[in-house]
Amino acid sequence: MKVEREEYFMSWLTRTIKNQSIGLLPLLLFMILDNFFAYRLSFLIAGAFCVVSLAVYYSLRQGRMYMYMLLPATATLILYSLFMCLRLYPVLYVYSPLVIELLLVCVLSVVGFCRKGVFHYIRDLNISTTQRVKMRNMLSEFYYIVPIIRRVYTIHLFAIIFYGIMPESMQSIVFEHFMLRILPVILGVGIIIYEQIRLTLLQNQLDKEMWLPVLSDDGRVIGRIAGSVSKSVAKKFYHPVVRVMIVYKGMLYLGKRATDSYVSPGKWDTPFYNHIQFKQTIEDAARNVVAGLGEIAVAPHFLIRYKHESLKVKHLVSLFAICLHDEQVKEMNLQKAKFWTAAQIDENFHTGIFSEYFTEEYPYLRNTVMLADCVAREQAAVEA
Repeated sequence: MKVEREEYFMSWLTRTIKNQSIGLLPLLLFMILDNFFAYRLSFLIAGAFCVVSLAVYYSLRQGRMYMYMLLPATATLILYSLFMCLRLYPVLYVYSPLVIELLLVCVLSVVGFCRKGVFHYIRDLNISTTQRVKMRNMLSEFYYIVPIIRRVYTIHLFAIIFYGIMPESMQSIVFEHFMLRILPVILGVGIIIYEQIRLTLLQNQLDKEMWLPVLSDDGRVIGRIAGSVSKSVAKKFYHPVVRVMIVYKGMLYLGKRATDSYVSPGKWDTPFYNHIQFKQTIEDAARNVVAGLGEIAVAPHFLIRYKHESLKVKHLVSLFAICLHDEQVKEMNLQKAKFWTAAQIDENFHTGIFSEYFTEEYPYLRNTVMLADCVAREQAAVEA
């Protein structure tokens, strides 16, 4: 139970740490405390919280989790401490949240200006590829939220300037207190909530996504990509697929592909095919595509592997076959398709009703598994 709680906590922490805007918490804490305590005490508490956050961040780096927004927040507090050294007591007493906000906008402007240099630095680091990819992904999230924070607080600063030049008759102490001390906190919390919702929706979408391995020309896995992305760029990526043929009395079990199928829509083909997903073995993929046959366990037998290339796709096809007996056919769930004899297929082979995959595979199937199944049954009948 304790192990499960620890795993749940680490899973939650991993998801949460992707929200880079959480690094604003030390600054938001200062803004909140400044409404109740003197700015010096508020700064000390926020500074201590920032130091603890940096220590936690440093420990999380070992697990390749990075909270980059803490660095601009720390720089903002350091610059604020320099303002304290200038002894601008009246200004800081009244306008501390405004000063923090202004300094944050300046720091984030510098951070945005240094974006290319930061990515070049990460690229040249002597670290593993996995760690570099993790850092780049976190940096991408960081640089996504940086301009949002900068623009939101810049608009707020301009709103304060506009309010300041309005006639005194139109100004209010209550509204001024809201603009200077409460609204910055609301904006910061709103940014954190917005980013968390965005990341949650994005994660839910990624969880539903099918990740496909990307192959090199010699068939080695060199990466992965989302299936939806791969479809959007025809033939750019090389993927492995698995196909299983059902053979019974020398016949092939064929059904029509879906009308919205990416390849050969509405054409006759084996109903049992799919992409091999990332980190999935070929054998597991073959067993999964025939899992809906019924309760009887049937192990597909590997036949051949070939490269299929068309205008839309580039696939490394692993072809399997299952030879069924009479009892198995009766007990298995074979619907929405039918068995085709070699004569029926030959008669319609050049009419264009079969899928481009099946068109490549049929000559081999006709002279191997279909012929072998017929011969085996004839020998069994003779022996009987």
